[in-house]
Amino acid sequence: MKKFFLILFILGLVNGLAAQTVQHITAQTTRMQPQTLLHRFQLKPGDSFSPAAYEKAQDDLHKLRVFKKLEFSETEHNGQIDITINAQDGYYIFPLAFFTGGSKSAAGASVVAGNLFKQAEQIFFFAGGSKDGFTTRKGISIGRHLLTMAYTQLHFDQNFYRGGWSNVYSVFSTTDDDDHRSSLLRSVRARQDKISLLYNYRFSPSGRVFISPVYNRVVYAQNQLDSGNHHALTAGLHFSNDIRPGMNMGALAGYGLTDKQKSLQDLPHARTGYSASLAYSGGGKWSDSDYAISKLAAQGTGILEFPGRHLLIAEVKAQEAFEADFTDQILSTEVLTGAGKYDRQFRGDRAAGAGISFAYYLLRNQTGLLSLAPFYEISYTRVEGSFRPHSGAGANLFYRLWRFPLPFGINYTHNLQDGSHQVGFVIGGAF
Repeated sequence: MKKFFLILFILGLVNGLAAQTVQHITAQTTRMQPQTLLHRFQLKPGDSFSPAAYEKAQDDLHKLRVFKKLEFSETEHNGQIDITINAQDGYYIFPLAFFTGGSKSAAGASVVAGNLFKQAEQIFFFAGGSKDGFTTRKGISIGRHLLTMAYTQLHFDQNFYRGGWSNVYSVFSTTDDDDHRSSLLRSVRARQDKISLLYNYRFSPSGRVFISPVYNRVVYAQNQLDSGNHHALTAGLHFSNDIRPGMNMGALAGYGLTDKQKSLQDLPHARTGYSASLAYSGGGKWSDSDYAISKLAAQGTGILEFPGRHLLIAEVKAQEAFEADFTDQILSTEVLTGAGKYDRQFRGDRAAGAGISFAYYLLRNQTGLLSLAPFYEISYTRVEGSFRPHSGAGANLFYRLWRFPLPFGINYTHNLQDGSHQVGFVIGGAF
């Protein structure tokens, strides 16, 4: 019996030592109110304290990208943890202009501002155009909310080629139609006016829900194909964890680099990340569409990050068009990973794709990061009852300065269906 009580006493002592609780959290800031920062800090008074949860909460503040200094300290007394955060936040306005050449020149400009209203918010505006039309996009991200609006007007030729290929069209498409003139079957002139809204709400650290109404009117020459309204509504869910954040537009002003030294250090062990999403798009008379639209899309990505920060990335995508006319059919490129560059694509009512890439860091130092990312991707699209493959292999070579937010480099893609080669200069992308 004495041994039994001794065991209970030891177990209680161990649990008492292990069960640490957050008691107080204080913050010192430069511009924003301390309560604003504490609201974004995932740990709260009364929460259980663990090194993993503490590090995750710190990372979430780093990802706001508005701090020039971000320091954490903690004290412990009888299992109660007090956390102190010392933050130096600022604001930035970052303009950027760019130009692309080739058979179809295009130009654009963007402005991104951060923390102007002391809420760790980001505001962005983009506009660009070419001989095919123009596009604009604007939005704001603040706290759990993201709201964007986009408008595009295009004048383009919808081309049809032997083998079921159709051209890729957009403001910044650099497709050279002369390269495929011998296989051209017919061409239809078209105009598209598209307005889209997106509202995204983060209901948990890893979960988001989104809704996007789209006004889309497409008119083909002489009312061919499915001219008319293609208005639709898309809604869905997205989950992600340990996926690296995107561009840091405040870096030129020195903001958002508070975890730079940490990012240069090797990890103690490999770690994993993931993202997954499910979305449904619908349209019909209720959305003032001239055509019935019913589409389901799913996506999943898994990431393995090695101690040296190299990344192994695997991605799968699938779409089903229960009801869709020509304009709303699934494009084969929509279920590819986006690593490759192509100027032709299939249209169909069902498609699935997968891809794998490995981002290897050739260089990691105080100046920047140089990575080489070979990839392979493939999709199958059901066209008139039979599945057709669309696949490619190649590599992306990127360099990113810590103080310049946009990676730049070159992309090489070998199309495994038609044997074509694509080499392009790339600004943007992910590491």
